[in-house]
Amino acid sequence: MWIFFLVSRCAEIHGEKKGLRVILCGFSRTGTMSLMTALDMLGFPCFHGSHLAKPSTGHLFLRAFKYGNPKDWNNLLDGYAAIADFPAVCSYQELMKIYPDAKVILNIRDPDRWYNSFSETIPKNTHGSERNIIFKLLTPLLAHYVQVGFYDKFLCSKPQDREICVRAFQKHISEVIQHVSPANLLIYDIEKEKGWNSLCAFLNVSIPDIPFPRVNERKAFETLVNSIATVHSIVLLLYIACFISILLCIIVYM
Repeated sequence: MWIFFLVSRCAEIHGEKKGLRVILCGFSRTGTMSLMTALDMLGFPCFHGSHLAKPSTGHLFLRAFKYGNPKDWNNLLDGYAAIADFPAVCSYQELMKIYPDAKVILNIRDPDRWYNSFSETIPKNTHGSERNIIFKLLTPLLAHYVQVGFYDKFLCSKPQDREICVRAFQKHISEVIQHVSPANLLIYDIEKEKGWNSLCAFLNVSIPDIPFPRVNERKAFETLVNSIATVHSIVLLLYIACFISILLCIIVYM
């Protein structure tokens, strides 16, 4: 526990001093959670799409995403040394201009295996389902960013269409390879890579004496969604309770 605390604290300090150092721009469901955990352990605290569920953070991202002002990105990423998930996927080229020293990691996997994993998790919670209604009700800002920043830009709002999604997945990989200098790009296939070696060599850091994290992404995603839903449900219930209390007071004293 103490070791984990010290590593986490070192990561925070590293992020505050160094600014954004790593752009993890692969689609979700390509080992993103494992790589984020690894980056945290190496001293690169990572900003992730789930952070946008917090309204104040969501508004910061909206400004940065819409206007591309470096100051907005700096405010959004203050204290972080890495960025991952759809905020990085959508904005990696802009982030490369603002943070020219940042290294780019393109996390990939087999396209068909990626879609199988993707289709069983993200669209079921964020698009065209009963849970999507709950998702939009409880986390409207995050739902908006997922729609505008990811679905509309890459998948033509059709995440259930395998052909469209696989084509978008492959196109994104090709575009990243085209736009990023080979010397500044690590293509990381989560299904083929073994341990820390290539990641640590690319980031020029020592290999830690601990196993490389292998996060069960489906389970982690479901846990994340449930946690966000629980917190926002409690907040919603509190608002409803306050509204009912005020309404009852008005009725009583009329």
